[in-house]
Amino acid sequence: MPKYSADKGKVQRQNQIKRLLSMTSEESALSITEISDRLNSEGFEINRKTVERDIEDISLDHPLSETASNPRRFYFDGEFKLDFELTFDEGQLQTIILALESLKQMSPKVLKSLCSDVETTLVSKLPKTLAKEFEHLKSLSNTSPTILGEGGEIATGVFETVLTCLRKGKVFECFYSSPDEARFSNRKRTFAPLKLHFAGAPYLYVYDCEDHEIKMLRISRIHKPVRTEIPVDKKRAKEIKLEHVFGGYGKGAEAVIDYAIVCTKPMALKFREQRIHSSQKIELLKDGLFEITFTVNDSDDVVRLLSQYGEFIREIRPSGVYEKVKGIWKKGLGAA
Repeated sequence: MPKYSADKGKVQRQNQIKRLLSMTSEESALSITEISDRLNSEGFEINRKTVERDIEDISLDHPLSETASNPRRFYFDGEFKLDFELTFDEGQLQTIILALESLKQMSPKVLKSLCSDVETTLVSKLPKTLAKEFEHLKSLSNTSPTILGEGGEIATGVFETVLTCLRKGKVFECFYSSPDEARFSNRKRTFAPLKLHFAGAPYLYVYDCEDHEIKMLRISRIHKPVRTEIPVDKKRAKEIKLEHVFGGYGKGAEAVIDYAIVCTKPMALKFREQRIHSSQKIELLKDGLFEITFTVNDSDDVVRLLSQYGEFIREIRPSGVYEKVKGIWKKGLGAA
């Protein structure tokens, strides 16, 4: 987490306080201690006295309201619009550029367009010198197609409607197609959106209001969504277990499997360069062999991934996975 220097930290800190208070009302007002705790969690190393001085400074230009409670709590009474220039250092700008370019590379047209809109808005809010630096750094960056490819195309308006329902906690109705277009269903479905998920393409965790279970939908397969005024039971999101999720399939409720792959050096080097999961570890064994371990939900994606390295694999646990991998690899060799 970045630490903020004193010279530029004051401006960023006070802007952050304004942002926090812009989302408050009399019922959700924040105390000095609460503001201080939130700022410290975001990398600002400050104490209560500093926040008290910041509140005094802010109140000179933006009248604050406070509750009569003890401790005092502060909020903006009425509409308050944040209107200040954004400031970043070179590393932060480069990170934003890389994130946007990476998202555009992996996304369908609708997300590419949204990323471009974000860039335009961002640059318009930057000081001129930073805006020029943004464009300069962008010219030094490039992203390339990958084996994952772009996410499937999403019909106009679908992504916006789905995200609005997710943000506002509203159920939506839609039609949902299977991977096989011949099996497209004209049955209207009703889903409660719970969480957005990216895995080479945008997916959405939902609660199926008819089947009464949590499912993962590929957003490109959602058609004609219509927002309703039915509220989402947001507590259901806690049922989604993301720690061991792998790829764009499953609900995080599948069996958790401890994989162990004994392999030769080429495969170990490849996995060292690109970790597939946060639980992944690589250990050197004897005789020039390596063991790669990771723990993820049961998924056909794992089998397909490992089958690409068939010639380097000597053993896989669980053994049943090894048999599946060998079958796919040998079939591929036969086709070649």
